[in-house]
Parts: sequence; structure tokens; C-alpha cells
Amino acid sequence: MIYGDPGSVIPLNLAAGVGDYQLSVPSGLPLARRIAVPGFRPASAGWRFNGAANFVMGEGDGLSSRVQLRTVGPGRATAGGMALGRDSFLQSGPLGLDFGTHADPARNQAPHRLRCSFRGIVPRADGALLFYMVGWGIGSIALTTRYGSDQLECLIGRGEATEGGFFSTAMRKPGVEQLLEVEWCDNVAGPGGTLSFLIDGKAAGGPFRTKLKPRITPEMDFSVNAALGNTRQAIDGMVVAEVSIGFDRPVADYRYLPVASGLLPGEELPDLVVDARTVTAPRPPQTLAWRSFDGGVATLDITVGPIDVPSGQAYKAVLVDWSSGAGVPHPNQLVMTRLAAQNCRFEDAWLGAAQPAWAECLPQGPVPVINGIAYRIEAIRSSDYVQFQFGYDWDESVMPANPFGDPSGRNAYMIPHKWLIYDRDEKLLATIETPDGGPLNGRDKMALYGGPSDGRGCAMTDGTHRWYPHGTVRSGIIWRSRDPGSHEQSGIRAAVPLFDLSIPFGCHLDYSVNGFDLRIFSGGAGNEGQANGFGNIRVIPWKQSDYRAMVGAAGRTRDPFTALYSANSLAANAALWLEYTPFNIQGRSPIAGPGGQRDDRQIIAEPVVWHMNLPDGRRPHDGTPWRTIALDYLTGYVSDPVHAFEKGRNVPLFKRDARRSIAFRNHYYGPGNLGLPANQAWYQQGGRVSTWIQGVNPLRVAAPYGGDVPERPYFGTFQIDKPHSHQFPGWGSLLFRSPEFAFLGHRFWDQNRLYTNDILGDPWLDLWSAREGAWSFLHAALAWKTASAGSQRLYSRAEVLDFVIFDFEQFHARHYASDPGFLHPPTNLMRNGQVDIGLAVYAAAPFFGVICKDDRRLFQHEFFIGYWLSAIAAGEKLGFNAALRGASAKAAAVLDWLIAMHRKRVVGRLLEGQLLPPIDGTSSNIGLWTADHIAAAGGEVARLPKSYAELEKYWGRTPSWDRYISDQGSTSRDGQAMDQLIAAPSLLRYLLGQSGDDLVAAQTVANGWREQKKAEELKKGERAGEGWFVYLQASNNPAKAVQS
Repeated sequence: MIYGDPGSVIPLNLAAGVGDYQLSVPSGLPLARRIAVPGFRPASAGWRFNGAANFVMGEGDGLSSRVQLRTVGPGRATAGGMALGRDSFLQSGPLGLDFGTHADPARNQAPHRLRCSFRGIVPRADGALLFYMVGWGIGSIALTTRYGSDQLECLIGRGEATEGGFFSTAMRKPGVEQLLEVEWCDNVAGPGGTLSFLIDGKAAGGPFRTKLKPRITPEMDFSVNAALGNTRQAIDGMVVAEVSIGFDRPVADYRYLPVASGLLPGEELPDLVVDARTVTAPRPPQTLAWRSFDGGVATLDITVGPIDVPSGQAYKAVLVDWSSGAGVPHPNQLVMTRLAAQNCRFEDAWLGAAQPAWAECLPQGPVPVINGIAYRIEAIRSSDYVQFQFGYDWDESVMPANPFGDPSGRNAYMIPHKWLIYDRDEKLLATIETPDGGPLNGRDKMALYGGPSDGRGCAMTDGTHRWYPHGTVRSGIIWRSRDPGSHEQSGIRAAVPLFDLSIPFGCHLDYSVNGFDLRIFSGGAGNEGQANGFGNIRVIPWKQSDYRAMVGAAGRTRDPFTALYSANSLAANAALWLEYTPFNIQGRSPIAGPGGQRDDRQIIAEPVVWHMNLPDGRRPHDGTPWRTIALDYLTGYVSDPVHAFEKGRNVPLFKRDARRSIAFRNHYYGPGNLGLPANQAWYQQGGRVSTWIQGVNPLRVAAPYGGDVPERPYFGTFQIDKPHSHQFPGWGSLLFRSPEFAFLGHRFWDQNRLYTNDILGDPWLDLWSAREGAWSFLHAALAWKTASAGSQRLYSRAEVLDFVIFDFEQFHARHYASDPGFLHPPTNLMRNGQVDIGLAVYAAAPFFGVICKDDRRLFQHEFFIGYWLSAIAAGEKLGFNAALRGASAKAAAVLDWLIAMHRKRVVGRLLEGQLLPPIDGTSSNIGLWTADHIAAAGGEVARLPKSYAELEKYWGRTPSWDRYISDQGSTSRDGQAMDQLIAAPSLLRYLLGQSGDDLVAAQTVANGWREQKKAEELKKGERAGEGWFVYLQASNNPAKAVQS
């Protein structure tokens, strides 16, 4: 049933079909076809000097925030405006102008129209800079006075090219206040555009044809009477009354064409709506029917009127304020019947059929706002299944551009509260509270643990010293009316990668996993907080426990392999639990960095892999079903503060704008993009852990950067960056019959894209071999698999492919088909007498496959590259790779070349490079060519090693494949890198469809290594896993030969 209010337009959200459909439209149903009419709407921003201040704030609808224009130097406020001399100028902040990206470098980020205006007094002067907007080596537009004349002059630029010689035909009047303007307009159908001058609003020259299109980026600012802060062209006697810009913003208007019974092309089905704008009162249900070309008949019931929520089903939620120590219901009750989208379905053929259609609902009326924080809900209704996702974020009265803007000084923690859920008859269905019945964020439990800790820093929780996670803005809570149920196993196993899990003692030492949570752990190695054993999913208790009970259970387990279950392991996990409760994260690390092993630092989180492969399996330690653990583990991703609300909605940030100009700021690796205005920056307020920790018990952070007070980090210590964006809750929607996990997954993809909005198309040639690129690829693949054209909370497949194809085609242009490039590798690697490491990557790839680089060498980071191979293999099983190939020939060429590069590395490494020693004192890095090697060869590729066997002359060899000589003597090569190398041939064969005798031979070597170590470990009995497979994660196992 579809519902909609009288006086509205009601989308039907029908999927496109093939061929013609015969519609049967009931009498009186105002069915229509909605047609988007693209157009442009003028927007502007202006800065007017009419007071005594030496700065003004921008006004108008053109910018995301009010940008300041300040006076630099001894400017003087006058009745006519700001008077400037040779030693003063005006300087704006970054404007954040976003004119969209384009694959054609000649039109990328070109405005449809851009007018630059100056109003004020300009004496007779040569080259006076009236408006100067430039990004060095990027693009520009400048309005000046002409040398030796009273004409206006304009210069535009793109990249390193500039185009000038444009002059007004009318003369300005020196010493008289005038409005002086230039306007550039795009030639949409071809190169360049036109440029016109205006004086006092009247045409003053042009339009003149331009060969270039100016490139204007969001990071650009502008100045008056200076160029990039240089006053060499500054003049005396300039008085600035006002400066402004005007441009066109793309918009879509809609028209509605009535549709009657008869034939309709299948591709027009998604355009169908009920145009109830003239309907003034509710109407009874009516049934729309249609028959496809193959005779199949479908129907849809439509009611113009309010949704009917039956008794016993969740109808509303009530916030209860416990700030005073007693519960006080908030008057703004959230009645969840406002429909945002209906008849939503996954676009994937299998998921679309397996997952019942759903509606997305919002509350009627205003939501509670307390201390600047809004308390919100978004709901799913799908037959008898109801899910509420509670969320919290700063209200627009506090953060006008939320989730963007600097939150310094803002309280990020909600009040103590509970939620009550009722049906329409006021029957209480559920209470959202802590497991012991207390309020969320209650003052009876510490948000940052401050009680006693053991010698390693593990929280010694007990009945007196209790800890429970407190939520901050952007974290959420999920409530369900029931278990969502599972998809059929045949469908699941056809869609997800399947692994050989025949080694049951992986990650079975107390240091195999070393996550951390600074809210409850006060120790850590190297000032980075890591705790050996913390977050090992194999041993975390199901229910909340305490330190004494956990440590007292040391050695007691049903697992036949007992090395893991020491007092150390249990102590590290004593304050954790796996059952989903509000704000719990099941032992994941809130700060995704720094390095170390985590159970979710892989393509699929550990318990999810076990459930995928063993749907009826149980955790060896205590018999808890893997399904139970996986469901709650995936649900816990709602607790991370990434689920922000923009204009009141929990929707993906890049929806409808794949290359939106927004970015992270203040993240783990630094301040981020400082070129964008603050209102286009998502502030994480994080940074390095080592710079946070000033004391260890309790955690204290640098305030106000890291928190509003030292014990209150803004987002509860959470932060994600691209290298650590390995959060993939979207797998849950391939296992369980609910889109809610896809909702979570698409928001985590946003976090990856906020860091850098790419997969492998970066200009520096780093991402194609780096973990951040691998995570990006898998996020895109899962987003494509779980896409929905009708949902407002998911990306559509068209949006996903738009982003990915643009990125892959950019790689194709920059690195693949370029000259030099991978298709045209150089023969000499010297440039201006210096080694060019970038050229060396192009030259070495045909011999060694996927390659990493730094300033002085080429190498292979084997587990970073292993993440990439795993991600591409998963993309193949998901069907994403095939979609990418079908959408773009260039993207297909890049993807298949990438697979060939991985094959080249795996075969060479296993057949020729078995004994190559690792470099840098770590088992994961293999050396190739250094700058010194290249220089010694005169830069000539012909004189450098071109096989793994030849590399031994540079790097030597190890005594055996499984050990190397380090500073500590003979050292094991066991680790993620070796696990992934052993698994790699099977991924290439069974998931990526590669073949060949050499690949079979490589797999024989890898299988032999695996079986050798398995046999060695099994000889140890219950202590198996102490010597090898110490870090073996489930998705780093070999792929099964039969993937169904």
C-alpha cells in the first residue's frame, strides 16, 4: 500500500522495466508522469562596506556560509566605503564555490555563468586589481583596469594556460563611484564561452569569444588591490563600496503529464506519481495494475490519505528526560507516520526480490531540542517489521550548516534520557535504556572510566566502579519490533565470498588482536593506547560482565584450542560485551588508527565471516551462535558517531552530488583540507592519540580541540580516516532481511570519501596499492550491491557508478593510457639528472605487478596489496566488477589490468621470490628498486632486475620461506601478509576466474605452506596456534573452490 497526503505529489517508486507495459488506471486516480526539467537559478553573494569595521561578512544565497572579507594593511573606513592605498588590500576567505566536476579537463569545474562586480571609486591607474580570484596552476578570473586607458580588462585561466586581451569598449570614469563588472558565460555545446563587460549595469563591451573555460574551485578566495597577497600592483586612492559575485546554480523543475490506461514504456515506470495537488480530502484505496510484455501482472494499492498503523505496531516514541534524576516526558512526541519514501526496493535482482519493499518514515511535527541537540528518529516500515533508528545531532540554531562547521565549545553529549515506544492505542511496547534499567548517558555510570585499573591499564570494573558507553551527537540507537529474519542460504552463498575455515585456531594468542578504547583502557604501547588482547571476538563475553568474574574464568572454555583463554586475554576484554545494547560497539576500536590487528580490519568483520560460511555454526568458546553474534555486531555500527543529520535528515552526504566539495578536518593524520570554508568541513576533532593523552586515568584530551572539557572528547574518542575505513556493516543486508545495515554502510562510505573522494584516481599514484584504496573499492562495491533508486537513505546504482567510473577513467587518463604511463612505460627513469620514482612505478609494474612507492624506492607492502586483492575478489562475487566493465570500456580496461597486476605479483612472488627477505624490520614489505639502484644503472630500465629471482642480487635471500634474520635473530614471517599471500592464488582462481599453469603452480606452493604449518601446529594439541596462524583472520583464508 502506498499512502500520501492530499495536496501532495506521491511518488510510486516503481522499478524500470523492459518493453511496453499495459496500464490499468482506476477512474479518479490522478496518475501522472513526473518529468524533470533541468535549468539554472541565479545565486549571488556580496560584501558591502558601510560601517566603521575593517571587515564585512558576505550576504546572499550563493555561498554555504557567510565568508569574511577583511582589510589587510592600513585601510580606512569612509562614508563611501573602505579606502585602500598601495599598502592595503581586501582579502576573502575560501568561497567554497562548487561548479561540479567533469571528466573533460577542459570543462572541469567551469561555471555556467560567473559575474564579478566591483562598486566604488577607482582613480586613473594602470592595472588596478578590482577583483582577483586565482588558484595557482589551477585557474583564475581577474577584472582590472587597462594599462594606459580607462577601459576595463579581464584575464581568465585554466591550469597553466591563461587567456587575455579582453577589453571593454566603453570607458569608465576615473574618480567617480561606478559599478564595474565582467561576466563570463559558458558555451555548453563546445569549447570556451563568452565574456562581457558592464558599467553601471549597462553593456560595455562583448560578448567576446573565449577559447578557455575558467576553472574555479571551492578552495579559491579573492582579493581586491592585490594578487595572492602581493601588492606590487596596488594603487592609491581606491575606495571599495561593494564587491559581489553572481553565478547560476543548476536546479531541476518538474512538470506532470497525466497518464491514462494504455501502453507505457517500461523505462518510464520510475517516473509515475500520483498528482494529488488538487485533492483536498482523503480518498479510499484504489488499485493500479500493469501487465508486462511476458504476461506478468502486478498491482499496487494507493491511498490518498494518512498511513494506517495497526494496533500493536510501533506508532510513536517519547523522549524521557532524566536530567533531574526522575523521568519527565518531553512534550514533543515523535509520531512516526510522515512518509519520506515508499515502495523502496534494492536495485539488485536477487536482493530486490528477497527483501520486502519498505517505507521510510519521519516524525510528524517538531522534534525535541535540548541544549542545542536535536533528538531525532528515522523509521523503516516493511509489512509487520518496524525499525526505529534514533539519532542525535546539533540543531541548526547551534550549527547552521550541520554536520559541517567548527564545533569547538559545543556540548556533544546528550542528557540522561530514555525512549518509550508506544502503539497507536498508547500501549507501551518497549523502553530504550541501559541493561540495568538506568537512563542512557546516566550520571550513575562513568562515560570515561576513572576507577582502578590493573598493571596493564585494563579497567577493573565491579559493582562500585561501573562503566557504560555514553552517546554523543551523530551516534545512534536501533530498536526493532522483531528479529529481521535471514535471507535464503542459496541467495546469500551466491552473493558473498566463501572461505576455507578449516584452521580453527587462528588469532589464538593474547596478543593476536590489539585494539583499544581509551574510554576504558588507560595503558597502551608507545603512547598509542593499544592493548594486547583487547577486542578479540573469540573471547569477549556475550553479556556485560566485570573484571573479577572474567579473570576468574581464565582457562575455562569449550574451545579445544586453549592458548587464547588466559587471564591476560580475559582481563583485556572484561569491560566489553557482544550483545547489542544502546551505544555498545562490541569491542571495536573507536579510534580506527593506529596500526595493529583488529577483528574488523579486513574486508568482512570476523564474526560475520564465520556466520556467512557456517550459518548454523557456534562460537567455540561458549556455544553462542555466530548468527546471534553477527547480527548484534553489525547492529553496533549504529553507535559510531557518523550518522549525522543534514537539514534534519540522516541521508548520505554525496547523494545527488558525487563530487560534492566537502572534506574532513582535524582527523587522525592532521588538519585535513584547510582550503574549504568551515561550513563545508566535517570536523572530527581528533588527531593523534599520543597528543591526546596528558594523563592516563581518566583519559584527558587537549581542550577545546579534542573536547569541550578535558574529560569529554567531542565524539567520545571516535574517529575514522581513509586508511582505517574498514567498517562494512552493509554485509548485513546481504544476510538479514532489512535495509538498515545498508543504511549504516553507506554512511561509513561517506567517512572514507570525506578524507579523499576517490578510489585509485589520485594524481600521486599511491591509492592503487594502498589499503585506503582497497577500502574505497569495497565500500563502492557494497554500496552498488545495496543501492536503491527509491530510497532517500541509500545511494542509487547510477550514483555509485557515476562516482566510480569518473575515478577509474581519471586513473586511465593520468596513469594507464598516459605517456609515460602503464601502457607506455619509460625506458629511462632520470628526469633532469634526478631519479623520478613515479616513472619507476610505470616501468616496474610489467615485471612485478602492483607496486608501492615512497620518495626513494619501490617496494611491495604485502598486506596492503592483499587488502586490494581481497576487495577486488569480493567485488567480482558481488557482481560489481561486471557492472563496472559494462558501464565503461576505460574502467573495464583498468579493472582487468589491475587483476593482471595482482596475478603478476602473486605468481612471481610464490614461484621465484619465496626467499626474498623483508625490509624495514617488518615481515610485510618486499624491496624492489631503490633510487640508488636506479642511479647506478644510469636510469636505464634494461639494466635493472626484471624478475623476482633477479631481485636477490639487491636484497639477498632468507634461509627458508617462513623465517628471516632480523635484529632479534631468526624471526617468523607469520602474519597478515603471509596469510594473504597464501590465500591469493585461490582468490585469483575461484573468485576472479583466472587460470593458467603458472597460477596453479603458485597455488600448489601456497597450499603446501599452509598444510605444512597446519600440521606443525596440530602436533601441539590444545596449544595449536602458538607458532603460526597467530594473526589469521577469517577473510584472509583461501577462497573455497566451490563458491555456492
